[in-house]
Amino acid sequence: MTIFTETFIPYDYPSKYDCLKHIESRCHGIKKSLRFVEMDNEHLTVRCPLSGDYLEITGTVEELDWLHAELSKRGWYRV
Repeated sequence: MTIFTETFIPYDYPSKYDCLKHIESRCHGIKKSLRFVEMDNEHLTVRCPLSGDYLEITGTVEELDWLHAELSKRGWYRV
């Protein structure tokens, strides 16, 4: 999975678990700090107001579905 941010430096992760850890660390461990923006077959886009970044995450459909479900289940999205 790959995460693109506004720094134009992609973060490439070999597993979906590493990608999830990066997103959690980007939020400084504060739950409900992510905003869900959009999701399609190729991208998941979330906004992290703490860091001021839009995170565009790419991967397979299965990986993106898993990541979106984990972020929801673990309480990272602000409703």
